[in-house]
Amino acid sequence: MIAELLPTFIASFVTLFIVIDPILVTPIFASLTKDELPRERLRIALMAALYSILILVFFGFAGNALLHHLGVSLDAFRAAMGIILFIMGFRMFFDPDSETQAKTPGPKASARDNIAFFPLAIPMLAGPGAIATIMLVMGPDTEMVEKGAAMVAVVIVLAIGVLMMAFASRIGDVLGRTGMNAITRLLGMLLMALSTQYVFDGIRVGILEQISAA
Repeated sequence: MIAELLPTFIASFVTLFIVIDPILVTPIFASLTKDELPRERLRIALMAALYSILILVFFGFAGNALLHHLGVSLDAFRAAMGIILFIMGFRMFFDPDSETQAKTPGPKASARDNIAFFPLAIPMLAGPGAIATIMLVMGPDTEMVEKGAAMVAVVIVLAIGVLMMAFASRIGDVLGRTGMNAITRLLGMLLMALSTQYVFDGIRVGILEQISAA
């Protein structure tokens, strides 16, 4: 059973790790919580992860039903989200600084009462890319045990994010801007490859369904 679920878990983990990109979130989190004590930083990171899990669980189990209600096929959604994820990966690879700016909240965000929900959970951790990814991974044809494996991947990715945010200041000092940009470019290249496969699969399955229906 575990061996059968391992490919689903690995694919979900890799894709979600790239899309959520806790490495990119880390320096932003550090700037938002620079005046907080270490214990408060950990509390904020944990709450952000909890909010993100709830958001992704909702869209993972109910998102495809919403698509069906709107009359949008999963294959069309897969192709469209693949294009969006490709754009994200392209920006991460060729201009990592612009991706950091895209995820950086406005100047008043640090003064908000609950930065764990906004901007940390939305749009940084459980943003459009992560929502699209979990909806694709947990499609209507996916077995319940495979959906469980995908949710385990979500929890592990966010747990890694919590650890990185808890030690945000140290990680940023060690890697520096050059190291952070190098890792972001590598993740962007992998994301472009994965998103291209999403587009190919969506178009291929959609065309095959049209041919078989004719």
